[in-house]
Amino acid sequence: MEGGIVSDELNIDFNWLGRQTGDSVGRAFYANLGLAVGGQWLTRLEDLEAQTVRTHLRGCAYHLATWFAANWWRLRWEPETRDWSTDADWRIAHSTASAGGGYVWPNVLFASDGDSLAVASLPRAKGAAFEPIRYLDRVKTRITASEFEKKVDAFMEGVLSRLDSLSIKGATLPGLWEEVKAERSDAATYERRKFEAMAGYDPDEAPDDFLLQMIEDKAKLGKSALEEVAAGARHSTGTALQRILELDKSKTGGSRGKMPSLHHMPPADGDERPWQSAAKLAQFARQQWDFGNKPIKNKALANLLDIKTTVFTDKSAVGTPMPFALRTKKHDTFHLYFGLLNPTTRRFAASRLIGDQLWFDKQERLFPATHAKTFRQKFQRAFAQEFLCPIDELLKMLPDQSPDEDDISKAANHFHVSPLMIRTTLVNHHELGREALTWDD
Repeated sequence: MEGGIVSDELNIDFNWLGRQTGDSVGRAFYANLGLAVGGQWLTRLEDLEAQTVRTHLRGCAYHLATWFAANWWRLRWEPETRDWSTDADWRIAHSTASAGGGYVWPNVLFASDGDSLAVASLPRAKGAAFEPIRYLDRVKTRITASEFEKKVDAFMEGVLSRLDSLSIKGATLPGLWEEVKAERSDAATYERRKFEAMAGYDPDEAPDDFLLQMIEDKAKLGKSALEEVAAGARHSTGTALQRILELDKSKTGGSRGKMPSLHHMPPADGDERPWQSAAKLAQFARQQWDFGNKPIKNKALANLLDIKTTVFTDKSAVGTPMPFALRTKKHDTFHLYFGLLNPTTRRFAASRLIGDQLWFDKQERLFPATHAKTFRQKFQRAFAQEFLCPIDELLKMLPDQSPDEDDISKAANHFHVSPLMIRTTLVNHHELGREALTWDD
């Protein structure tokens, strides 16, 4: 459900309507409700009875506000999972279709990478026969995390203000939202809730030993590294961290080397997306390290990391939960763990770790390369793609229109990467449609 260009505007629009039926909350908070990003309505629908099309549904704003409050932490911090479309727990926390109250809510999903949120409206192909409305538009976009927080806060204030003015007693939303705000303002609680959410837990639902381990391991490995592991391993985070610490203690199965450095970094641009900054850094690094635009062979990559070339071709496997690097007591040396057997996969993992070490917190010990759809993972992958396979050089090798499988394989062999990486690079640069990623290697 990855969204595209980041918009600067989320609109949660609500206009109160009169209603004579239902309980006090249902009557008081019946409204025209619309969700839009950058002018694209996510709630555009067909009213089957009235035979009209409109941009707003009629529903209970209190129920929608309660859903936002109950799931705020997971919405704000939990990434999209690999199986999000069939993961019922994830969908309940991330899709407005779960807002409840007997209304036909749209299937609008939010998924965070930490820095921004993908937002997608994914209407069902065919609604239930008894449903009076049908949502129409498939939209995939992104908003900044700060925009999400600002607009949800404003929506909540509007609902709570009406609740207060009508003096409705016994409502649970005020207490729930006050708790969320208190957690957001307390640094220690914020950190705990963020860990829980990134690992796929609702507030206070994570096992106690999970939180104790995260606190203990934070001092050993680093806070942002642990968050990344939690996002990648989710409910298996404890097992993943235990294996990382075992390997760190035994010093077996890894390759001791050094991470390369740059004399200076490219100028920062606050408007760039992670993959844009990463690609710029990769181009910058290639020039400083005298690779130019030529392919980086195993020997050159091994020399850059000060490790043996056989690291990329041997058949050893130590059961690492993910590729990662661990800083040794000597500040400039690391133990690198790849685990994966395929040479092109190891090369890609090594390049991800190089980009990670160049860009992210250099004081932490652990540098993980997970599959989680976080800002950090996107940065790593974009760096590795441009570092191993510069897009300008790739396009020179390929025909102007519709490269076939032979063209893809030839380019993959030239740059010593997988055909899937070639396709992914072309898709990311809009040179191929996303359906190209469904081809078999």
